[in-house]
Amino acid sequence: MSNTSIGQDAVALGGVVADLIHDVSVLLDLDLSGPQPAGADSHSRTLGYLWDLVTAKMLHAIGEHEPSSDALKSLMAILSRIREAEAAIAQLGLADHAEILTKVQSALARVGDVQTVDALLARAPEAVCSLGFDRALLSTVDGSWRLHSMHVVRDPRWAEEIVAVGTENPPVLDRMLVENDTVVGARAAIVHEVQDNPRVNRPLAEITRSSSYGIAPLIVDGDVVGLVHGDCYHQQRNLTSVDQALLATFAEGMSQNLARVSVLEGLSTLRTQLDGLGRWTKASGQGVAKSVALGRDDDSVLTRREVQIVKLMADGDSNGKIARRLVISEGTVKTHITRILRKLGAANRAEAVSIWLRNSDVTRTTR
Repeated sequence: MSNTSIGQDAVALGGVVADLIHDVSVLLDLDLSGPQPAGADSHSRTLGYLWDLVTAKMLHAIGEHEPSSDALKSLMAILSRIREAEAAIAQLGLADHAEILTKVQSALARVGDVQTVDALLARAPEAVCSLGFDRALLSTVDGSWRLHSMHVVRDPRWAEEIVAVGTENPPVLDRMLVENDTVVGARAAIVHEVQDNPRVNRPLAEITRSSSYGIAPLIVDGDVVGLVHGDCYHQQRNLTSVDQALLATFAEGMSQNLARVSVLEGLSTLRTQLDGLGRWTKASGQGVAKSVALGRDDDSVLTRREVQIVKLMADGDSNGKIARRLVISEGTVKTHITRILRKLGAANRAEAVSIWLRNSDVTRTTR
């Protein structure tokens, strides 16, 4: 089904719902006039409300000693029309879902050949805009919300200015910030009335002049490691549940890409250490070094991920930087480091790095 036919069906369905509201108003002698919100969700709620009104009237009529057969027929006819409208909404929803999947697949194909996390985050905003958004922002999460890259249709300079504002003072992700809900709940959301919302970051709200925007989480290994933002500023419209579904579905695909690319980067890092790891395995009596080389996942050895982290520790990287490079949460880094200290019998980070380097040096000199 094409976009045009879906849109036409949605308009026609709105007309059907409006006719049902009018006919139920006449039949039950009720005033149901007033603006009706558009959208499949709103139509479903309206039809459910009409169903309840009509069935209540029918039950009341049946409770009478001599209910009018014509009245019952009219009520049954209205109920039948309501059910038909609900079926049409369900069918339209299936068409919307298929369209969303097709759009997201096309958008994800734009970043399918990226080989590094940084490049993936840099290219993704433009792919998000291909879904029909005017602006898209990719950011990372490590205790703070750190803006990474943004695309604004027809205005790249504005994108740079927005990122600069967010980078200058990275907002802390606590319960006072609406983005925290997406991180904690790991689910997509839409933020409305942005300029008056006290939980929206004020500097970003002022420079973006957004009225509503969507947020979806990027999840790797069960942790929210980033966020995808999108809005329709140039179109001057608020986002809908369809926009939320688009962002959420894209974010799911992006999360898989992030996991894949982070593995590729990890393999590249390990590849540069292969000589050293090989020398470790040849050193007799070097239990810790041999354990790291084997990379088994139990309490007596270092896992491959722990090897990555201890190498980055040796390079002087902070927990936050390690988290960003490996696309994991800072809390996960701390957990890995705790295990590394225990396995190496080290009292602190410096001693763990010293043991790691000492074993590497010993194997190098005994080769």
